[in-house]
Amino acid sequence: MTRVVLLGASNIAIAFPQIVRQLSAGLPGPLELFAAFGHGRSYCTWSRVLARRLPGIDRCGLWADLERAVAERPARTLALLTDIGNDLIYGSAADVLERHLVTCLTALSAYQPELVVTRLPLASIERLSALRYHSTRFFFFPKTRVSWPEMLQRARGMDDALAGLATRFSARLIDQPLAWYGFDPIHIRQRRRTEAWRTMFSGWPSYDAGRPLPRCSQQDRLRLRLAAPEERLLFGRLQLKSQPALTWNGVSLHLY
Repeated sequence: MTRVVLLGASNIAIAFPQIVRQLSAGLPGPLELFAAFGHGRSYCTWSRVLARRLPGIDRCGLWADLERAVAERPARTLALLTDIGNDLIYGSAADVLERHLVTCLTALSAYQPELVVTRLPLASIERLSALRYHSTRFFFFPKTRVSWPEMLQRARGMDDALAGLATRFSARLIDQPLAWYGFDPIHIRQRRRTEAWRTMFSGWPSYDAGRPLPRCSQQDRLRLRLAAPEERLLFGRLQLKSQPALTWNGVSLHLY
């Protein structure tokens, strides 16, 4: 058995069916996937996109369930932290976000995982104009009052901090090249997603990038996209879902 922990936000959400296929192909099964992600997801606190709210990654139910799973079913553990940066646009300083990342990494370190951390896509972010930044901030993050120069400074500081955390926690640090991104500075281009996730997963010594991907029907893709997390607020109402949410092709999916 192999156990995988994925922590992130919208890039995982957008590519989730593809990610599950690549994990299923490249890792020895059976496979347990513990994943906390979602559009606009925060590592630090509750986050909202439209009518849906999710708890901060460092305080969600993943950690208690992971601890129980490790105690009951010993297995090799692999972990990936990505999509790091939403908290900056929500107004958090880089050192605040770093403290919450340390909480996650410290919890993971108890399982001696093969660990991968992605850097911020700075080359893409730095191409963003002040006008586009403030337009996005106004429509999607109206409570944020951070100027564009200050936001750039925070992003650069966070990227430097990630390099230090990777050294501290013996993680493989993965760069995100400009070629992965287009007009959208934070979401990986569709035609680059297979390459991007293969690069990230190849940071795990256990991952075999050369195996063919399993077939996945449109119905299965829809099931993977609609699988519900353990806890969320939807239109102000709390929804709870027992985990695993779904099993597909030998992969047991625990979502948070």
